[in-house]
Amino acid sequence: MLKHTPLYNWHVAEGANITEFAGYKMPLHYKTGIIEEHRSVRTKAGLFDLCHMGQIKVKGRQSSEFLDYVLTQKVSNMQVGQVRYGLLLNFNGGTIDDLMVYKRKDEYVLVVNAANKEKDYQWLVEQKGLYDVEITEISDSYGIIGLQGPVSEHILAPLVEHGLGNLKHLRFIETDFFEVPAIVSRTGYTGEDGFEIYLPLQAVPALWTQLLREGRSLGLVTVGLGARDTLRLEMGYSLYGHELSTDINPLEAGLDFAIKFDKDYFIGKEALEDIKREGVKREIKAFFTEGRTIPRAGYKVVCENREVGYVTSGTFSPTLEKGIALVLIEKGLNEKELFLDVRGKQRPLVSTDLPFVQGRVKK
Repeated sequence: MLKHTPLYNWHVAEGANITEFAGYKMPLHYKTGIIEEHRSVRTKAGLFDLCHMGQIKVKGRQSSEFLDYVLTQKVSNMQVGQVRYGLLLNFNGGTIDDLMVYKRKDEYVLVVNAANKEKDYQWLVEQKGLYDVEITEISDSYGIIGLQGPVSEHILAPLVEHGLGNLKHLRFIETDFFEVPAIVSRTGYTGEDGFEIYLPLQAVPALWTQLLREGRSLGLVTVGLGARDTLRLEMGYSLYGHELSTDINPLEAGLDFAIKFDKDYFIGKEALEDIKREGVKREIKAFFTEGRTIPRAGYKVVCENREVGYVTSGTFSPTLEKGIALVLIEKGLNEKELFLDVRGKQRPLVSTDLPFVQGRVKK
């Protein structure tokens, strides 16, 4: 049985194209389509239903030590109100999930990928051992609304009782809406300035409606999963199951910044150190395609008539109006000509640097 978020009936009433994703019925796009939704986020603002995402609470006397043990990121030196990106690895260095860590006064909240929330929770419980911590899955109690785009602050600030102040990227404040406690974080996965709002599920529809009322005159539109994916891909952000998996380690994915090797230990550290010592054999690289060719996940990449990798994520970029792709390929091919195998025909790939589109988050 597929689940619904509290906004499902609203999506249907608005004529959304509904798709199955991570066990939920979710909007893929609305009547205007993916390209217009994408461009609205880049130029004005977009509203996202993120209530399918997973949330796991970790608290207790040794919560910092436990999270330093299970995550690649350093957690014990986080300040209250801070957010960090981290990775959950297995003992072989493969990626179980990538996630965001929120440091509250007496607890941490891990925001995890929707498709992985049960798996992540079970893994954390299995690793608990003698650590004095309490691990609670809270996804069915709290929802998330995303508000992204250059005018998002103008929409949200009037609705926050004491304003947003000087809230920086990867920071959050605790406030309330309709006398219900909420978290407002300056985070997102679009590359634009924006916010994610966490609040009890029953309060989500009222806040969604209020944000739309406040933002319509400023160009706010609702955005489905389709544009959410094209937006993150233009930034070169990893998506679990594509650029990350138990078979793709974070060194191959280029996520060294989220791996703190100076920690005494974390699960997967020894495996990653072995990989570094032996040399990383594959890497994620960015490419454009020429003409009308649109790269898709799974397409083979060929060099000198030999398969050397594959597309992990590919799409038509609404901003650049050309095909873009993240590709997992053998290392050491920088000077070689690479081609995309499109149904047996080879199409040239043009190497580029990430991000494809310059981000505008508020540092």
